[in-house]
Amino acid sequence: MLYDATVPILSRYLQRLDGLLALAEVQVRDGGLSEREVLEARLVEDMFPLAQQVRSACGFAFRTVFPLMGREVPEMSGEQGSLADLRLLARETRQALQGLPADAFETDAASVTGEAGFTSLTLPSREYALHYAMPNFFFHLSMTYAVLRFLGVLVGKPDFDGYHVYPPGFRFPPADAGSMPDD
Repeated sequence: MLYDATVPILSRYLQRLDGLLALAEVQVRDGGLSEREVLEARLVEDMFPLAQQVRSACGFAFRTVFPLMGREVPEMSGEQGSLADLRLLARETRQALQGLPADAFETDAASVTGEAGFTSLTLPSREYALHYAMPNFFFHLSMTYAVLRFLGVLVGKPDFDGYHVYPPGFRFPPADAGSMPDD
């Protein structure tokens, strides 16, 4: 059922997103980074800044599930001018998903039309959810994680997925350029 393939997974990773942003708040509070610096950070000039990555991840959570129920995608509420605002957005998005009825997702045969950049696409609902919308949610979540790592925020894979465990202070050794395999 599409509910099982979307809502519990999105809910879990929206909670992980809240945790990543909480760690960014700690780094800002303890000094070293300004909140504005974090919100506006991007890996390269032509990508969304962190604040928009978070907003896009939350937006794709809604864009994943509401069309599967034949419902309009709700507008996201609130400001996104601070890390606290972004954390609230992630929590509110998660709460909204958790309140959805599983039986409303019995639309496997239906198609979904959505926007993908500058084009419109229509896909069978299963393909839309699993091949388009969920990967886009994870893309923006991963970019949020990558930007935080790039800034030096102390986040790691355990913070991203909640399953990995490493000893305190563990770091992988830097790769030695001389030991790279040939292509």
